[in-house]
Amino acid sequence: MTSLFTFRQIMDSFYKRTDDHDVIVPSFTVEIKFHMENVKSCVSIGTGHGSIELPCLEHSMPNLTKFTAVEPDPESAATLKKNLAERLPNVRSDVCQETVQSWRDPDESVDAVLLSHVLYYFNPEARMALFKRLYDTVLKSGGFIFILIHSFFSYDEPSAYCKVSQLLKSFEKSHEFITDREVVDAVVSVGFELCYERMYNCHLNVEDPDDAFLSLFLLPEKDVSLEAVRQAAKEVFGDSKRVNHDVWLAIFRKP
Repeated sequence: MTSLFTFRQIMDSFYKRTDDHDVIVPSFTVEIKFHMENVKSCVSIGTGHGSIELPCLEHSMPNLTKFTAVEPDPESAATLKKNLAERLPNVRSDVCQETVQSWRDPDESVDAVLLSHVLYYFNPEARMALFKRLYDTVLKSGGFIFILIHSFFSYDEPSAYCKVSQLLKSFEKSHEFITDREVVDAVVSVGFELCYERMYNCHLNVEDPDDAFLSLFLLPEKDVSLEAVRQAAKEVFGDSKRVNHDVWLAIFRKP
């Protein structure tokens, strides 16, 4: 079912309900900066309006001079352009409103690539192709991939978010149920080295879920109704005001 809300409206509703930003961003000034402070050129894929990416650029990459964002959603891309001009006026920025599949590789390889909450939209074969492309043609030797995903499983138990999705979609066929170990295995298999990883204990406010937030469960588009999402969320969330919604971050280096 196609959502009644725009992608931007759905993501805005989600970000109002999660504490990801407050939990993750403080680490950008120390742990992440240790790896990324010499980065001068960076590409971000599926950037949205930059809720996590912009703080990462600001706090972890003080020597950044060139930034390219690949974002297909027109509303998000327009907001991102505005945010970049206001927050990083001294960085040469380019926002490419297109999918990564149609995006042309940069003329010169870059120091870093950000993949923040975007891997859910790729099936396993497409993820492998993306990792190999980044290794072969996008990143410099010594360059980094920064990956951020929601952890759908904790101690082999599915998260509440995952349980809602499982009620709506076939687990075996749904490529959005990606795990941190799957990412590590795939990225390392094309030649990258894992140099840092961390699990952040984050939470999601599920009190009185609105339809814009619930429409997140319709992404990527599935043959599921919004009413079915409402019922699944009610069954899983019950009377809970918030649920665990952990986030995993990893940095990989191209030798």
